[in-house]
Amino acid sequence: MLQEFFQLIIEATGGVDDDPDFSPLEKDFQVLSTSTSTSMNIVNTQITRTKQWRLTLMPVNAGNLVIPAISFGRDKSPQTSLTVIQAGNATPGQDSLDIFIDVEAVPVSAYVQSEVIYTVKLYRAVATSNETLSEPDVSQGSAIIELLDADRSYDTFVQGRRYAVFERSYAIYPQVSGNLLIGPARFQGQLSAASPFSLDPFGPGGRTIVRQSEAVELQVDPVPAAYRDGHWLPAKDIKLTEKWSKDPLDLLPNEPVTRTITLAAQGLTASQLPEIQEVLPPGFRQYPDQPELENRKTAEGITGVRQQKNAIIPARPGEYTLPEISLPWWNTETQTLEYAVLPERRVQVTAAAPDATIDTPLFPAPAIDTPVQEQATPETEETTAGATDASPGISIWQWLTCLLAVAWLATLVYVLKNRNSSRAKSPPSQAENARETRKALERACRDDDPERAKTALLQWARIRPQGSPASSLGDLEKQVDEKLAAEIRNLSRRLYSRSAEPWRGEPLRQAFLQEEKSSAVETTSERGKLEPLYRL
Repeated sequence: MLQEFFQLIIEATGGVDDDPDFSPLEKDFQVLSTSTSTSMNIVNTQITRTKQWRLTLMPVNAGNLVIPAISFGRDKSPQTSLTVIQAGNATPGQDSLDIFIDVEAVPVSAYVQSEVIYTVKLYRAVATSNETLSEPDVSQGSAIIELLDADRSYDTFVQGRRYAVFERSYAIYPQVSGNLLIGPARFQGQLSAASPFSLDPFGPGGRTIVRQSEAVELQVDPVPAAYRDGHWLPAKDIKLTEKWSKDPLDLLPNEPVTRTITLAAQGLTASQLPEIQEVLPPGFRQYPDQPELENRKTAEGITGVRQQKNAIIPARPGEYTLPEISLPWWNTETQTLEYAVLPERRVQVTAAAPDATIDTPLFPAPAIDTPVQEQATPETEETTAGATDASPGISIWQWLTCLLAVAWLATLVYVLKNRNSSRAKSPPSQAENARETRKALERACRDDDPERAKTALLQWARIRPQGSPASSLGDLEKQVDEKLAAEIRNLSRRLYSRSAEPWRGEPLRQAFLQEEKSSAVETTSERGKLEPLYRL
């Protein structure tokens, strides 16, 4: 029967002249498998060797077919004939009507790189085991085939007969225009001895059968002339959305914020989607991350999703406008050119509040002249009064004045001693902190660790004698020489983007040491100057 396979066995006793040539069989038959075996018999010291070739064939045409002679070099196998009948001419009850395959492709006319849903349905009215169902095979043209996660099993009736249906779908994307030919889907399985679906419980069982569908031919059209510019995107629907890690109307200078743009296209895979180009105002720095790609599969097809994250760092306060993002695409359902649009976005950068400063010293120095004046006035008054009264000896006010003077002198000596001691101890403590910070930065650079390098740089910015304290790498970048500023920008780029390229810390270490040498020269030139009386 057509679409039913059989086995052709060729056996040779003794040696043959050469390997067999089975190509003449491909005219009327499909060769499903080939196997060989060799045996040896010894009878009365006579050794006989036998080699056997076993081929599984399935006829591709109906009628009286001829199995041609197979050449083994100069040796040939005998020719034989075979009768193949159509499945439609089979009598009721034959298993050709118990199992069949139906295929469907939507749409049958598609654009190049657009999505075609190819569905295979296997109908079985008898129980089978050891089943296999072939994958789609493109025999003409070129296409990318994706299996959809939507296998279904259900029961249905065809012409009053109950069938168990297995359904599987694929998304096919033609790559060149012209005709695309998808070969027949083929099923192979073994009939069970007793079938719960068959009307005849005593029917044939245990046989292996093969069924295949018709081939499907598609017409693939080129890119339409109306689509003149932009990346070719034939889809059912495309959407652009955005998300911010912080309110874009409440940004701070030199503070990073992440903008996530998502492109979702129904009817395309994620690999077909282009990169979204963002245009930022002057002074803005951006560090793009690696895009995240995802294919969301359903019974209706594939929705490709491309997600791009971009770390944006504004430089100066003000109000800015990020321009509109427009992406052209071709609607395969309406056959029209459309645009996916992300509207322009207003961004507000607010100046950071200045750090609170202490205008008065925490421990003010004692006023030396004031106590003397306060004590001198009463002493003069009391002495004059004593002279007027002409009292003999030293008055009580003179004793009190002496005691207060001694106490004040002792206090002054104590304060000056502690002040000189703290001045002597402060420089070594600051130098020790600078050495520890320098060692931490050098270790981070040797280990190529950007996070530790950032921490050490900011610690150094707080304790260094030159410049104002920096709270971010952006602030520090403005206060150092160009070489170190360039390496700080490279460090920021690595920190704010998850790039696969590793960061090298040696250039930053060299630039930092050069900056330290320049700072040491400036510090030496200022030594010897007296410190202010009040340290702010």
